Amino acid sequence: MRRIVASELTSLDPQRPTGQVTSEMAAELFAGLTVTNTAGKVVPGCASKWTTSADGLTWTFTLRKNLSWSDGRVITARDFVFTLQRYLAPDTGAPQAVRMDSIVNGRDVRFGRKPPEALGVSAPRADTLIIKLAHPDVELPLNLVSAYCIPQHVVEKHGREWSKPDIIVSNGPYKMAAWAPGGKDIKLRRNPNYFDVDQVAIEEVEWMTGYDDGTRLRLFKLGEVDVASIEDMGNLASAKRELSARLRSSPECALGAIGINLERKPLDDVRVRRALSLALDRKIIANRVRGLGEQPWEAVLPPGIDGYPKLKQPEHANWSMPQRVQAARELLQAALGTRTRLKLGIGFPSSAVGRKLYLGVGAMWKAVGVDLELLQIDGRAYSAAIQRGDYDLYSYASFAIVPSASVFLDRFVSDSSVNVARYKNPAYDKIFNSAERQLTVAERFAAYGQAESLLLRDVPLIPLWAGVSNRLVSARVQGWIDHPSHSHPSQYLRLA
Repeated sequence: MRRIVASELTSLDPQRPTGQVTSEMAAELFAGLTVTNTAGKVVPGCASKWTTSADGLTWTFTLRKNLSWSDGRVITARDFVFTLQRYLAPDTGAPQAVRMDSIVNGRDVRFGRKPPEALGVSAPRADTLIIKLAHPDVELPLNLVSAYCIPQHVVEKHGREWSKPDIIVSNGPYKMAAWAPGGKDIKLRRNPNYFDVDQVAIEEVEWMTGYDDGTRLRLFKLGEVDVASIEDMGNLASAKRELSARLRSSPECALGAIGINLERKPLDDVRVRRALSLALDRKIIANRVRGLGEQPWEAVLPPGIDGYPKLKQPEHANWSMPQRVQAARELLQAALGTRTRLKLGIGFPSSAVGRKLYLGVGAMWKAVGVDLELLQIDGRAYSAAIQRGDYDLYSYASFAIVPSASVFLDRFVSDSSVNVARYKNPAYDKIFNSAERQLTVAERFAAYGQAESLLLRDVPLIPLWAGVSNRLVSARVQGWIDHPSHSHPSQYLRLA
């Protein structure tokens, strides 16, 4: 089976994912204590079962029997101790490490205040892992999905070179077969040592990465690829006309937005931020400018979070556009006084779609007295630029590998490593941290609702659309199930 995507593969190290294809590749090569199934739900992975103490502070995971790495070496609970210690180590820089802050000393390890060995994880037996929590975390199994197990014996021998194609050892449904340095195509072969190998139907999978939208569509039409992502309005329209039976479009737990650097004046004034949000016609942005089937969106959380109550909307969500534009002008006048026009710059990864989007945004803002400068940058340098705070505004797209409200909300905690908005609100921090400590999912979700309300009030980002996944899937690929999770692992598919 051949899969083709726009993103380039940046690393085979599952603890250092920086883009879409990297996170999807991690699920091909590695497995954690928990994994997602064909419908995107969390199920036992390398752990066959787990139990939780009455106070929710001690989790005991029992490993499956006969687990081994692709090189044949036995996997023990000690590998998972090493995995979690490295996952939270500050020099690893794992983007999702914040999800492990509930573990005893997790936060201190992540910020380098304590050594990784202080983390509250232990392996009293080869088949048993114990995780001690500083406070309850009812979503721990969900958070552990992205904590893919890595081989201590290989990492300690080769250091950061361990994930090179000719060295890497994995424990997932596939193992590395071939990937030339600088090459776009990655070939995987079924891993005979995977714990569920009997259910992995496809022997070989090839990922073709870094191809433009037109090339992906053309190769699919020629029958040279089996799964192709579509991220361009024109190519999506073509796919709908010519390949409608093969097109799989479904809502995804993803949010498209404009991020705001709150340390830049006058963006530190909430009136300016609210005016910018009011002036945007999201229906035009989603339906005419992007044209990818996405929903116009103003909530700070995307849809697709299992069991989550109705998402909160800003009070102006149902205002007419003339009413919104007038309110935006009045807010800007109150905030800026006699200043006639406001000039802002927006950073975004270089792409035709991005340029078209922000030209449209700029036209809408011009009507309320805001001039927008478009600042394109190479995709690989973009993340570093927004971490440094190089822009007034920036392209802000986020998704959840496994749908979870916390993935989107923890980005606004004051000391979060991914808080690129520089949003600092002690009340928000208190509410979010309280939510994380609730003993039931319902109580956690109720507290998250308060966090939603604060973000809507303070406007540290401008939501624009809720994501949709558009993929072409050939007739010979069987077992594909649409769901809001981002990844569709090859292990659950088969070829007719």
